[in-house]
Amino acid sequence: MMRRLVLLGLLVSVVTLASCSSGGLGALPKAMGAADEISAIQTVHTIATAENQLKAVRGSYGDFETLTQAGYLDSRFASRTPDVQGYRFTLSASDAEFTLNADPQVTEAHPTTGIRHFYLDNSDNAVHANPTQAASKTDPLAGS
Repeated sequence: MMRRLVLLGLLVSVVTLASCSSGGLGALPKAMGAADEISAIQTVHTIATAENQLKAVRGSYGDFETLTQAGYLDSRFASRTPDVQGYRFTLSASDAEFTLNADPQVTEAHPTTGIRHFYLDNSDNAVHANPTQAASKTDPLAGS
């Protein structure tokens, strides 16, 4: 019973906040998209950390399967191009380098997502962003 009251209270709070904002309920998808972008940037950093740990231990970078099997990433990444929190992650790795892209993916299970595309490689561990297409090293930094 208490759990239902807490959930009802949270729902009322969300609806109230959304309806009080200047955008009304239309602001909620934008907020969710911004949260997905923040999550994607954090995930990009997590993957880069996993790559650096693998490189330190094995002397080479690896793909998602290798990173997952080695225990550096969890089972959400146990595919060639995993979809996590509204983003599809693509990783290219060799012994000496890796590149990572995160691109927004609207799916039935996740109908709202961010709009920016992200890129990171091993050369400087900086996240680059592009609002319209897959990001690359030549795009501005995500925080810029």
